[in-house]
Amino acid sequence: VKEIQAPDYYGVNSNEIDCTLEFNNQILRYEVTDEPLETGVSITKRGYYQVMAGGDIEYTFSDIANDSNVALESFYWKDTLSKDFRIQTIQTGTYNQKQTYKIVYRTNLNSTYRSIADNLSTKKNYVKNVSPLALGLAANEYVTEIMFVFGTVQPGFAQVEQPKITVTVNRTISNPAGVVNMAEAGGLYQGEWIQAVDRWVTTVYQPLPVKLPRTGY
Repeated sequence: VKEIQAPDYYGVNSNEIDCTLEFNNQILRYEVTDEPLETGVSITKRGYYQVMAGGDIEYTFSDIANDSNVALESFYWKDTLSKDFRIQTIQTGTYNQKQTYKIVYRTNLNSTYRSIADNLSTKKNYVKNVSPLALGLAANEYVTEIMFVFGTVQPGFAQVEQPKITVTVNRTISNPAGVVNMAEAGGLYQGEWIQAVDRWVTTVYQPLPVKLPRTGY
């Protein structure tokens, strides 16, 4: 005998029970303990506190995980970029469960997800050139979102080596006082999205004009 459906908010007990009937109409009673369902995901984003306009920022991502005790479908993590940043490289990091995944992106001119790479192994750490030139973007087009798509992940799925994203700050940044970038992770369980969000703020400084002294002669 094996349980195939549990009460709401409890997981199915997958253990099999051997039952032996010794006489006709015998009633056997067994106790099956179901664990309560726990769902949760996590992600942490970190970067530079301060940077000069025209400089580079390296963002690192950690604690990317399915913290649930159930599998999650359509698991992903993504990074949303400021309009004043131009993405340059992605270092994918590695993950503790062996499977394949893909990386997609969207831009300010195209909301459809386009592929950067597919059939990547979670056990390999890749470095991808994703500059506007490498992606073949138009002159006024830039990446607004990068997303890693894993499909179904099992309980305890987690990042091992940290993924990293490098961006360049526009020299003519429109709002240098505290640029907010957001990272998000999530997955589906029984049609309900389980999600987590983290944000990082970087203050961008414009270099002050320097007046050099007149040397005279």
